[in-house]
Amino acid sequence: MNEMLTLILDILRRGESLAAATIMTQAGSSPRTAGAKMLVDARGLAGGSVGGGLLEARSLEAAARVLAGAPAEVLDFDLSGDLAAGADMICGGRLQVFVELLRPADRPFFEALAAALAEGRVTGTATRLNTASDGTETSPRRVLLMKEGGSDQLSAALGNAARGLLCARALTGPDGGLWFVEPWPTPPRLILAGGGHVALATAAVAEAAGFEVVVLDDRPEFASVERFPRAARVSVVPEFADCFRDILMDENAYAVILTRGHAHDAVALEQALATGAGYIGMIGSRRKRDAVYDALRRKGVSDAALARVHCPIGLPIGAETPGEIAVSIVGECVAHRRNAL
Repeated sequence: MNEMLTLILDILRRGESLAAATIMTQAGSSPRTAGAKMLVDARGLAGGSVGGGLLEARSLEAAARVLAGAPAEVLDFDLSGDLAAGADMICGGRLQVFVELLRPADRPFFEALAAALAEGRVTGTATRLNTASDGTETSPRRVLLMKEGGSDQLSAALGNAARGLLCARALTGPDGGLWFVEPWPTPPRLILAGGGHVALATAAVAEAAGFEVVVLDDRPEFASVERFPRAARVSVVPEFADCFRDILMDENAYAVILTRGHAHDAVALEQALATGAGYIGMIGSRRKRDAVYDALRRKGVSDAALARVHCPIGLPIGAETPGEIAVSIVGECVAHRRNAL
């Protein structure tokens, strides 16, 4: 699940309110981009960041006001003027931060968002910043923006207007109101075929980098919740043949093959290549890669299909230990995710 959404639900489920500060618009250079979020509860900063320095300090002050009962605020920052000089920032951009109160009564909405994200049915949310043009408050304060269109005219219209947005922004809705539209992309899923030492280290690094981790192994002692307590899913598979059958393997899926031997790697790789995974990587030397590729060619796998595979997996940083290899693997996945390869 999205890290910020997890924190929001944790706090709301305790029956507590929190303030969410989100960069709503951003132009020019700034420390964070539109959509960056910071959460503040009664104890102070709960997670996230909108950029540090005076920018974050003023956002924290606004969050405290909102938690104390003040209305939601939109803060304007000019990072080319006095604020930048006082905070030693040289970004030169402008941005707006939307600070709102989230109450325990909002919990059903965010639980519905979490469920829709898990099923890949939602693209984002919309929050009304003001009243409709006729001064009424008849519109819901928050709506989910579904991939297949909304169940009512307002959410469908907002969803159509927001489709294709890569970052948060403010839009005028069909009701005449100003809406803050926020994409909530489905977290990338890193599927580990194999639960050995490298997989254990890779899972930890991937979770820190925002990946939802799934672990598959045919050995119960290597595929257990106790071994991978933070993984979204840990499954013991009878064998690696058809191991990805029950997993959504779309462009948001990262298949990382780390089994205990060449034969298992070949089986898992063949299964991965039959999916629409956005990234496929396999651990091993070039000699091992060539042997596995030759075996798959004999089974009819084309060179075009094999060209999808990152092998040897990971960035070339001279990694040797499981921890170093994990950094290399996740680094390559992040680079792929950010179109930096």
